[in-house]
Amino acid sequence: ENSFQFVDRIPEKKLPVKVKVVGLGIGGSLAVSGLRKNGIKAVVGYEKRARHGPRSVTSRFQNASWRAYDIAEKLLDEEAFQHMEEYQQKINVNYDNGTSKVMTADRVQIILGDAIDRALESAERYGADLRFDCDTKQFCKTETSSNEDIGDDVDIVAIFAGARSGQIVPGLEEEMDMHAWKDLSSDCRLWLEIKMSEKKSAYTARNVEVGAEKWHFTIESCRNTNDDIVRIRDNLISKRIWDLKKLEDAGASDEEKAQEEERYIAQMSKIEQLLGDAEERKEDGEEQRFDYIFSNAPANEHNLAKKDAAMERGNMVIDGSYSVDVQIASNSMIDSSSRESAKKMLDNFSSKVLVFGGDACVNPNPMAAYGATLACEFAAMVVHLSVAHGHINAIVNAMKNVKQADPEWIIALEELRGLFNQYYDSRGRSENYFQWMQTLICNLYSLPPQV
Repeated sequence: ENSFQFVDRIPEKKLPVKVKVVGLGIGGSLAVSGLRKNGIKAVVGYEKRARHGPRSVTSRFQNASWRAYDIAEKLLDEEAFQHMEEYQQKINVNYDNGTSKVMTADRVQIILGDAIDRALESAERYGADLRFDCDTKQFCKTETSSNEDIGDDVDIVAIFAGARSGQIVPGLEEEMDMHAWKDLSSDCRLWLEIKMSEKKSAYTARNVEVGAEKWHFTIESCRNTNDDIVRIRDNLISKRIWDLKKLEDAGASDEEKAQEEERYIAQMSKIEQLLGDAEERKEDGEEQRFDYIFSNAPANEHNLAKKDAAMERGNMVIDGSYSVDVQIASNSMIDSSSRESAKKMLDNFSSKVLVFGGDACVNPNPMAAYGATLACEFAAMVVHLSVAHGHINAIVNAMKNVKQADPEWIIALEELRGLFNQYYDSRGRSENYFQWMQTLICNLYSLPPQV
């Protein structure tokens, strides 16, 4: 009745399939939760970062305008989903007769670290085995590891390890068939303003300037959880360590180091003051809301003036830079039908299938549009593929225990499993191409004209 999940009623029994997920960011965290929710028997998640604190997987402060809440509903438990849905965007429509109407948009505002935290909590409640502070040898054979280190063979390994996933092990990037255009990289700036809010309810807004090189993208929300402020504090701590190391490596003077320290102290003071103000309001019985305003833009004189203006307003608590490369992977899946070198890669991961998703295949564009949504699309695809493998495994295992079973049927089912793999790869290519086009156009729109 529900062999390949064509209806929503899922059997209560566990499906005989083993899945490992490498990278527990926004895509990987939803995947491990969804896999357990949809009946996958053995789910193990691996993350190189810690669970909480500075430089943890949940410390990302970036805001995102996100369209994957319909996917999240299918992959998360009710508690996590309700939290994700809380900051759904509203659009104020003003009519010619002077009236107005508030309409709900098909997007929600999420802070990536908060969304990841909620998804991991959901996965833990469903019973997923999540492992943090991991290195490569715990899920892949290396020169210093063995089969015992990575455990039994599994059906699927899903890699959601970000833009440098292809560099996890030698040769993986070649098997993904990664293409890159280094001359089209875009350098960008981001900054975050935060202040106590006068608003009495949840609020979301987007502010955009358009125009070649001059564009910026701002996402604003009014929030009421101290965890979001603590997450910024964690980022400041890790950013300070990183900035001091860069200054040291560059042979910076004592004066330059002192300036960096002074800036860190000023930003940290703002955060501590916000936490104190929020606590005071809480004690007085007031709603403790604060405005969370995240902006990013190409790095040029026009946009740096915007960042400087934000600093002058006195609410900027963190700023940074990032570079967006134009790259795309031709392959989203590797299985036994792939070339011989790919089969060696499967052996290294002790898996029948390797799949990739999110930033592992294509970088999000500088406007941060669709990147988190794409990762979640791939999370759902991993769940669907795993459910298909699980049902086929159950049927094949049962047929092998029946003497009268026709061997041709078993062969046909094995071929069907391969078709599901190819479907994942085909859909992955189309999803990646759509995002790649966005990144390419956005980067071209960010770069100065070439003579």
